[in-house]
Amino acid sequence: MSTIFRQTIKAFGLFYLFCFVTSCQVNDQQKTAPISPQYGNDSLYIATVLSFDTSSQQRRAEKINEMLASIPQTPQRDSNPWYNYFKAYQYDLRKSADSSAQFYHLMNPSPGQTDLSALKDYVLFNNAISNFNIAKAELVSQTITAVERAEKNNSVFVYRLYDLLAKAYYNNANINKSIEYTQKYYAHHPFKDHPAIRQRYFDICFMLAARQANPGKMQAYLDSARAFARLINDSLALARTYDYESQVYSIEQESAKAVESQRKYFNYLAQHGQLNKIAFNNLATAFTRNNQPDSAIHYYQLCIEWANQQTSNVNLQPVYEGLHESYKKKGNYKEALAALHHAFNIYGANKENIEAAKIEELHTQYQTEKKDQAIASLQTTNNLNRKIINQQRWIFVTICCLLIAVASYGYVAYRQKLLKEKNERLATENKRLILEQKTRQMQLNPHFIYNAIANLQGLISDDKKYEANAYLVAFSKLMRDILELNRNDLVTLEDEARSLKNYIELQQMRYENAFDYEIEDGDLDSSELLIPPMLIQPFVENSIEHGFKAIDYKGRLVIRFKEEPTRLVITIEDNGSGANAVVQNPTGKKSLSRIITQERLNVLFNQQSRQAWFESAPKTGGTGFFTVIYLPIQIA
Repeated sequence: MSTIFRQTIKAFGLFYLFCFVTSCQVNDQQKTAPISPQYGNDSLYIATVLSFDTSSQQRRAEKINEMLASIPQTPQRDSNPWYNYFKAYQYDLRKSADSSAQFYHLMNPSPGQTDLSALKDYVLFNNAISNFNIAKAELVSQTITAVERAEKNNSVFVYRLYDLLAKAYYNNANINKSIEYTQKYYAHHPFKDHPAIRQRYFDICFMLAARQANPGKMQAYLDSARAFARLINDSLALARTYDYESQVYSIEQESAKAVESQRKYFNYLAQHGQLNKIAFNNLATAFTRNNQPDSAIHYYQLCIEWANQQTSNVNLQPVYEGLHESYKKKGNYKEALAALHHAFNIYGANKENIEAAKIEELHTQYQTEKKDQAIASLQTTNNLNRKIINQQRWIFVTICCLLIAVASYGYVAYRQKLLKEKNERLATENKRLILEQKTRQMQLNPHFIYNAIANLQGLISDDKKYEANAYLVAFSKLMRDILELNRNDLVTLEDEARSLKNYIELQQMRYENAFDYEIEDGDLDSSELLIPPMLIQPFVENSIEHGFKAIDYKGRLVIRFKEEPTRLVITIEDNGSGANAVVQNPTGKKSLSRIITQERLNVLFNQQSRQAWFESAPKTGGTGFFTVIYLPIQIA
């Protein structure tokens, strides 16, 4: 028998529990949940929670009120973990996230309440994962630990933790792992044969197939999801299938059909007051692909108006980028440039917020005069860069105006119009180049440059001429390598390894050989293989600056290059503080360098399908951190 039926129902409560679960059913086809009685009314509460998976929201609200009323109003009620769970769930149904989180944290199950402990793990980790587009390695590791604990205790709620892991891996674009845990979720669900559960399962399978860009599987899962949505009479689930249908049509390049299907889904959300940014963006994108830029522009602008009416901040950068593409397709380069300017401003605001947070974090960690000077220098450099960029913009505009004035003497009015359009296209291209330049400037942490200069000044002040000369030579080589390599999208593995070696040796001199390193390339032909420049350096910098910072033993850094049949695998591994370094980060900010690295990989390799990515996590069972980068094979 399945582990879900592992526990024996107490004879006294068997008939009562059966009647209770039957009363919670949505329809006559629903099965009775397997119960695992432990203490008092635990079995009754567990049966209620399991029934929520197939109950309507109104029915769930009614049952929660019944459960809260059944708990005696004694001084001990506030410490009852089931009271806190149902109270939190009640706030969840009212869309009051802060209040629900407060009650979830008050849950304190006893050691024997293993099912309730697994339920608490689920609700807390689910809230944490839902608040971020990418699940952090530490959060995924904690969820895996919760899954292992629930498996060990044969918890009836282990299926929910499987579903949570599938969601985390989906957010992190690890589709294979997401598929694995989705299958486990469905296999362990106590009501897996219920139409509502099967409908949700096929919804998830469709999204996974869409990430794999597999139209055959997408169509099969779409048909199944639609059939069960009709069976359970769920109008929202049925409306979602039209969004799925639009995605299938887009892959099959039937853009007109994609527009019609997307419009059906959009109209449903509009009628029920459930519109969101993704719905606006998807419909506008469908119009763009169908060569209807005017309609696309209309819905992009509606999305902007809708966002301005929301109480919370909505990131409109992808909306303005889509608006830019629509205006460009229409030939209205002036408005296209304006839309791109909005997108650039949003990007800049986000970048400034991240930089401000990093500066505040440094100020908290370091209170010395040297760090204060470094922060002041960084701010001065940023202001200077902004002034230079503004000057370049004015120079470019001035040159363009002079060119237009000179050309106007020798061309007719029609030619002047063509030149003006060409000028607008050049301005748009200049915007793109500036964005690329700013991204590449972030590939080397400016704090490293300031620290390197400060260390050089220290050696000179101490009259260590030999060490200062060697340090300056190494630093010059590194700067030359960075400038030369960043001119190309791809460089040879040999050049990248040489630049990396110069960087690590410079860091060894800086930290007085506090760590050793090793670069293993096996039998690779490093002069033929191509990789993006400065790709590995941010991860090596993290190992040195954070992993080796607070250890009392000698650090070791190992970089391995391995060629597989269709891809190049790069591993960066250290024996530093590992998970401790992650825990000690009080702000929980995402690494900007890692976000930029993934964006570079997406631009270079992931336009059609996912071919390049990386994974980072603390090493299990010991100290240290590791990163694995996967790249498609590129030959010079």
